This record gives sequence, C-alpha cells and structure tokens, in this order.
Amino acid sequence: QHFGAAVDACLFVLPVSIGHPSQDCDVFEGLAADEPSGTIGYHDGVLVSDVDAFMGHRALIGANADYVWRSGVKHDCSSVMELAVKDGSQMTNGLGEPLELEDTYLFPMLKSSDVAKGRLRADRFMIVPQREIGGDTSGIADNAPRTWAYLTEHGDRLDARGSVIYRGKPRFSVFGVGGYSFAPWKVAISGFYKVARFVKVGPNDGKPVVFDDTVYFLPCWSEEEADFVMALVQSEPFTKLMHSMIFSDEKRPITAELLKRISLERVAETVGM
Repeated sequence: QHFGAAVDACLFVLPVSIGHPSQDCDVFEGLAADEPSGTIGYHDGVLVSDVDAFMGHRALIGANADYVWRSGVKHDCSSVMELAVKDGSQMTNGLGEPLELEDTYLFPMLKSSDVAKGRLRADRFMIVPQREIGGDTSGIADNAPRTWAYLTEHGDRLDARGSVIYRGKPRFSVFGVGGYSFAPWKVAISGFYKVARFVKVGPNDGKPVVFDDTVYFLPCWSEEEADFVMALVQSEPFTKLMHSMIFSDEKRPITAELLKRISLERVAETVGM
C-alpha cells in the first residue's frame, strides 16, 4: 500500500542476531503512527505477540507432567464419517443419505465452531472405527454389520484420502484417536477462532463426546477434575500468558504446541490450587 505496488503478497525477511541483548520489535499501526501499539519479540525460543505480558508470566512456561493437550479425530472424509440427526430422528450423512447404523462406533461430536461458540449440541455424530491409531478395523464387520456395510459402500471415498498418514494402515483408519478420545469429560478450545474460549464438555447420553481435528482438549476422568482444569485455564495468569503468544491474524491462532508451553502445575501453584 505504501509503495503503490499492485501485488498479491510480499515477503518480508528480518535477519535476527541470536544472542543480541534485544530480541524485541515495536509494532506500529501504520507508517504514519508516532507511537508503537505494542511490542513483539523472540524469547525462550518462542515468538510472542505481547512482550510485556509474556515476560510478566514467563515463569509459567514449562512441561506438563500430568496433562497433555490432544487434538480431535482426523478422518479427512466428513461427508462419510460425520453424521447429523434431522427432524429429531432421521440420521443422515454429508451426502444427504438416510442411515440406520448401530451405535457401537457412533459418538456424539462437536465441531470447532460449536466449541468456539459454546454450543453443546447433541445432533451431530462421528463414526470412530478405532480405539487407537493403527487399531484393527476388521472386527466392525462382526460387531456392527450395518456400519461395516456402510463404510464398505463408501470405501472409494475413504480409500481416496490423499494424506500419507493413511498409507499402510487398516482400512477406514482415522488419526488423533486414543484412550484420551474416550475420556468422559474434556476441557476444549477451538484452534481456528480469534476469541480463545474454553468449554467443559461432558458425556452425551452416556457416551463421550469427540471433536474434529481443529479442536484441542485435555481429557478428564471426572467432572470434578474438569472443573479443576477449567479453573486453571480460565485463571488470569494462564490467560495472559496464552494471549501473549497468540497472533490473531494467523489462520490457526491457537495450536497444541502453544498450549503445551504453559505448565498447568505452575499455574496451579501460582493461583493457590
């Protein structure tokens, strides 16, 4: 804009001298601004969006011994694997086909938009054919024959998934699945939205809720534990440190890597829990 160049994008390269006394850079709203609106920097191996807030809470940076942030289930075929109940009873897939499947491999699901808006709905489901990555899926044929027939009928779509993570794995495999996926309680946050909102999610009709792979969550094994975790992630120290590392203009402002940087144990000590 400043140079009047009609281009789609530009690349800005900033050489940084590692070890230099200052790793900070003032940010201005525009070239005509006299005062900076904030300061970004590179500290503790992390690019931070708010240096003052980060430095004020950097003691909370550390590994988590007991809690590991997980992502939701990755299947890359929503038209087949994600189902919805319409008119209160009829289940359909993303292709608009009516279905009657066993509930053995069906789990209530929330999408990233649901989590971001705190919308704990009960009309979406996901087929989760495995309990762990690489788990055998052939048993579905005996345990849930209608589900097996449905997956086989749409096998061409599932087989066409391009990601290398599915190569050499059992047919109909998914990723981002493990014991943590089936924890009855979870504290979750969407990775796609600029407003960082945590929600507590409990079981739906006796079954654990699963998420799509743009949601990050901590598995909890009781509601009391989920309440404890919610108190930590909503505390002022956690919130200020997390926001100091978020760049809101990124496509996915919140990532598991960012969340894992904050030690919940240190947060608990700080807030006296």
